[in-house]
Amino acid sequence: MRQQLLKQISGTVLAIMLTLTFTHIRASAQELQDAQDNQLQSAQESHDEQRSEKSRQSSANARKIEGLWEGQVTVRDCQTGDAITTFRAMSLFIRGGSVMTTDNSPLPATRSTGFGRWQYLGGRRYTDVFRLFQFNPDGTFTGLLRVKRNTTLSRGGDKFTSTVSAEVFDANDNLIGNICVTESAKRVE
Repeated sequence: MRQQLLKQISGTVLAIMLTLTFTHIRASAQELQDAQDNQLQSAQESHDEQRSEKSRQSSANARKIEGLWEGQVTVRDCQTGDAITTFRAMSLFIRGGSVMTTDNSPLPATRSTGFGRWQYLGGRRYTDVFRLFQFNPDGTFTGLLRVKRNTTLSRGGDKFTSTVSAEVFDANDNLIGNICVTESAKRVE
């Protein structure tokens, strides 16, 4: 009887010890999993904060072009790069990516205001594309000018230079020519 009691006690103690051991192992495994999950979450939050900061910086850099600019535009021979004519222009870069342009071009056709979109390319580089209507001196519509400008801001952000290409379309939207242009501008205070 005594031996039987000792066997029961030993069996119970062994069962309790095994239960405690497995409970401890499961608890340790869960703690390890929780710690790994916390590390992953912390790493993700840190990454998200870095991305958010980069996004804020990129957005701030993009907005450096915003505002009114007055420039000197030089139409050039596309083959030789020689200057053909020079005139003044103004561009308004609007937050959100819109751009408006106007100029005092001495070309024979009169022009409308140009309307288009600008985009930040990174660093100090931007691009914009705008369109404007052209008219004969008597007011009859002659066609459309589609202008693409690649712009680099100065380090101080108060000047820019651009290389510009323009496509000339007739009143029926047929491409009839190309124009090469350079521009240098300064911010209007």
